[in-house]
Amino acid sequence: MTDMTPLLAVDGGGTSCRFALIWEGQRLEHEGPGANLTSDFDGAVAALWEGLEALSAKAGVRLDVLAEVPTYLGLAGMIKPELGSRLADAIPLARLRVQEDRPAAVVGALGLRRGVVAGLGTGSFVARQSAGGMAFVGGHGLVLGDDASGAWMGRSLLRQSLRASEGMCDATELTREVIDTFGGASEIILYAQAARPVDFARLAPMVVAAAEAEDAVAVALLQDGAAYIERALLVLGWRAGEAFCLLGGVANAYAGYLGVEIQASLVEPEGRALDGALVLAERFAAEVTA
Repeated sequence: MTDMTPLLAVDGGGTSCRFALIWEGQRLEHEGPGANLTSDFDGAVAALWEGLEALSAKAGVRLDVLAEVPTYLGLAGMIKPELGSRLADAIPLARLRVQEDRPAAVVGALGLRRGVVAGLGTGSFVARQSAGGMAFVGGHGLVLGDDASGAWMGRSLLRQSLRASEGMCDATELTREVIDTFGGASEIILYAQAARPVDFARLAPMVVAAAEAEDAVAVALLQDGAAYIERALLVLGWRAGEAFCLLGGVANAYAGYLGVEIQASLVEPEGRALDGALVLAERFAAEVTA
């Protein structure tokens, strides 16, 4: 592959989709709505169409020409092959590989290095890359997991605020603020019934800010999240000294709560998940054009 080889890559998360097109030596990017194949297949298709049309306009190339470009899609909710087949029928791309969104994040952060990535945005996962490939913990969605994520953090805050309002745990300035902001326990319950992961995640900055002010509930939540991350590292076989990257909107909030050896191994990611998706697109292109 060369810089002139056309490539199309998508890092599709539940909150937003990021597109990159390599065309005539230029890298063109676009960001649009999120795409989750499991929770909203039709919405994901619409988001991909919107992004493809935007890139087509930026590159000044027809969609039918763009459709021939080797394309890698790393999409949230890609949990079984049938979803990829449905997507291939819905999006007319001739040379297409569809995978879940975690590998692109790992490759973007670590490149070819051995190490571990903790992705802690709206959802969460922890992954280790080694000579044997990639192994993952988490990434199962908020109903069954997404521990330490922004959505988990926000949902946990509401739960603790309700418990505090009933005397089941000590109230703090943070839990009182939550009760006041929502207008009472009943309003929190109504909010939670309709809330999506991204809605819960919008509450995460309250936890992070309160933890900096040493609010007991906020600190306990970050400690719980850090304990989950450390357990995942142990399960994945991480070794002291291996590169460890924190990714995502709430990731840095946990840095000071992790063990000393883990903190000492923290490194900045080499790039973004979109960069990783382009690397995987290049690998795919090498396969289909060989």
